[in-house]
Order: sequence, then C-alpha cells, then structure tokens
Amino acid sequence: MPVISLPGGPRRRWLWGLGAGVLVVAVVAALVVAGGSGSSPVAPPGSNPPENRAAPEKFPLTGLPVDDAARAARPALSLKVENVAAARPQAGLNAADLVTEQLVEGGLTRLLVTYQSKDAALVGPVRSVRPVDAPLLRELGGGLFGFSGGSAGVLAEVRRTSGATFLEPGRAAGAYHRVAGRPAPHNLFTSTAGLYQAGRTADGGLGPPPELFTYDAAPAGARSLSRARLRFSPSSRAAWQWDAGAGSFVRYQDGTLQREEGGTRITTENVVILHVAIGSTSNVDAAGNVTPDVKVVGEGTAWVLRDGQLVTGRWRRPAASEPVQLLGSDGAAIALHPGRTWMELLPEREPPAFG
Repeated sequence: MPVISLPGGPRRRWLWGLGAGVLVVAVVAALVVAGGSGSSPVAPPGSNPPENRAAPEKFPLTGLPVDDAARAARPALSLKVENVAAARPQAGLNAADLVTEQLVEGGLTRLLVTYQSKDAALVGPVRSVRPVDAPLLRELGGGLFGFSGGSAGVLAEVRRTSGATFLEPGRAAGAYHRVAGRPAPHNLFTSTAGLYQAGRTADGGLGPPPELFTYDAAPAGARSLSRARLRFSPSSRAAWQWDAGAGSFVRYQDGTLQREEGGTRITTENVVILHVAIGSTSNVDAAGNVTPDVKVVGEGTAWVLRDGQLVTGRWRRPAASEPVQLLGSDGAAIALHPGRTWMELLPEREPPAFG
C-alpha cells in the first residue's frame, strides 16, 4: 500500500537554559553579571529543566515503580493498530502501557496503542489515522506517533492539534517492514526500538508524558464482577473476563478469545469504559462509509474495572488541553490498579453489560 510522506507535526519540547523561570529584573541582572545575557528561553509553564527535576519514582502511564531511568524519561510512543479480523492476531499489545479502542468506519474498531515503560520487538499491523487521535495524543503530551497514511484533511488536523511528532514510514522508513504470509495492507509492522530511534533523530528534546490516571486501592463502593460485554456496533463486540489466578482481565473479540502473535492471551490490569458521543465527519472511506467523530471532550458515564471489581462514576474533560478525569459519586478521583490499562470509547447508545 503506498504511503504518503507528509511534513512533520508540531513539537512539544523540554526547553533548556539558564533563563528558565526568570521573571524579575534582579535575577536577569545576576545572570548578566555571571556572563549570561538574560535572554535564554523559559521552560513551559508547569515544567522545569530536566536537571532540576527529581527522577520519577513511578512510570506515568502505569503507576508502577521505575526500573529503568532512561525509559522513564522518554516520551510516549503511540501507534495506530488495526483490529479487523484480517489483522488478527496483532503483535505487541500486551507490552503497551495504554490501549484505546475507538469506533471507525463500518462499525469496526481500531486501536491507539501507547508505549513508554516497556518495549515491543514487533507491533502491528500499523494503519491510518483518525480524527479522535488528535485529542488522545494531546493528553499524552503529544509524544511520538507512528501510523501509515490517512486522508489529507484528517492528517492535517491531527498534525495541527495533537502536538505529536509524526513518525510515518516516509519519515522513519527503516523502522517499518512488511511481514510475509499476511495480505496487504494488513502486513505493515514496526518495533518500539526502531521508532524511538527515529524519534530521537526527529525530535530528541521530547520529555515523558504526564500522569493520565491515579493509582491506589480500590475505592469504597466497588462491586464484584466476572465479565463485561461491550457492543460498539452490530459488527463489532468486545468482552473482558476476570481471571483471578492471573490477576488480570482477559479480552474476547467478537466472541473469541483474543490472542497476540505467538498465542499469548491479550490481558490487562484495568479496563476504563467511557460512554462517548459519536458524531460524523465529512470524510468517507473507499467503501462509502462515513468516518465517525468520536467525542472525547465533554463528559459522560464511566466504568472502571480493576481487581475483579466494578466502579461506576463519571468522566469529564472540559477541553482538549486538559486530561480526562475519572470521578466517583463523591467527586473524588477513581484510582486504578498499578499496571496496564485498556480504555474503551464505547458509543453512548450502546450500554455495557456486566455479570
């Protein structure tokens, strides 16, 4: 499948220099005496130059203790991965910190797969961008974004508003390859090592993502559950089954146990389900299906699955510049279990079923 190379997107940098935080004339004068000009760039609001920050104790997207300082300091790396039958089994999903499932054309779903604390030697199949990727990337600090193609209008909007550094095959050709035995376009794969290397070349100043969720003990009021069933459309259904022995939820797709390349079951420690509004866009695919506009700014009902328990609450995100909030009935944040998370952007017309 031909891939169009487009100009790189906006970049979010950690700014270095003696001028960080310089706000008063006295400090400027002191810098001049010391040999500085007083005109060094100022760090973005809410951040400090890396040398002035304590090393994080926990990975920002899992809440797990840091076991490698270099990985803790790197940006989020997000990839668009297919989820249609012809794309399965996928590779690399269990190594991701966060996987977000979103509705696409024809009632099918696609995944935005985000890495930071771990690596995957093989990830894919990699496919094209959708409008909802822009606000999802933005709350990750933009970071690095790997994908393959997309309509010109959607690409332009994601490039303009996501804050991500684009790493499509045209800009990171050596990081992608076609896998034998799979039909195109379901055979494009990559690795996190290859894309992180390309990311350092494209923008070596990117910092780690902000914390997206809070992690703590299960809140009061959680109830036991063994299974959650989700219907995105008549043609796409997912389910999560609690495995107490493994301490994780096991994924089913369209009634079948979903496995990665190599046979490992797809699992996660947390499932966050957000009821979201679905609009429409002017974009139409080759089959005539309209691209859905998945709304992740606003508010709605939220369900958090963790430790074999269910917590019901609300999600709220007033603006794309703010992260999503998961709130209980008392207004306090709903904490997740430290570990990996799948976020399900479930159309609000489709109620989940719990058992």
